[in-house]
Amino acid sequence: MSSGQHRGAISSVALLLIAWLCAIFVPLSAARADEPAVPAEVLVVLASGSDEEGAQGVDASLSDIRALKHPPFNEYKTLKLLSRQKVQLPRDQSVEITLPNGRTLVLRLVKKLPDGRAKVQVSISRPNRKEYLPLLEVIASTGEPFFVAGQRYDGGTLVLGIRAGDGLKLTAR
Repeated sequence: MSSGQHRGAISSVALLLIAWLCAIFVPLSAARADEPAVPAEVLVVLASGSDEEGAQGVDASLSDIRALKHPPFNEYKTLKLLSRQKVQLPRDQSVEITLPNGRTLVLRLVKKLPDGRAKVQVSISRPNRKEYLPLLEVIASTGEPFFVAGQRYDGGTLVLGIRAGDGLKLTAR
């Protein structure tokens, strides 16, 4: 075999190896990129410890959330729903939601679990300042929200309830 034929044989083997690797890894990366987004819902609640004039106790639209009936949330005299936002969380892409106090809630789907739950990263930032909540990673149940609370707002405390996962039914309310 001449050196030209030998180089040609090596080039053919190299091309076959590259084609084989592409056939294996390209569909895997495409499947990950094509992975459907996971539905999520963000509840922004204003919790207050005092019976302010016009306050009506617990907002009726929050009555089905069990965690709000237990400590520490049942210590608040009023729970008022400020907003309920439905979003889709695409894999490895951040979704930003502006909060009433000017901060930004950032959600990112890390992983969809086989049982339909979602591993989600959460952070809260302030414009031109250090982050309030740098990074929190949670495995979210599809039924009940997990909560992030503690930011002062309008005489009370902002409570953020976040639900995410395949089993979440995002119906209009």
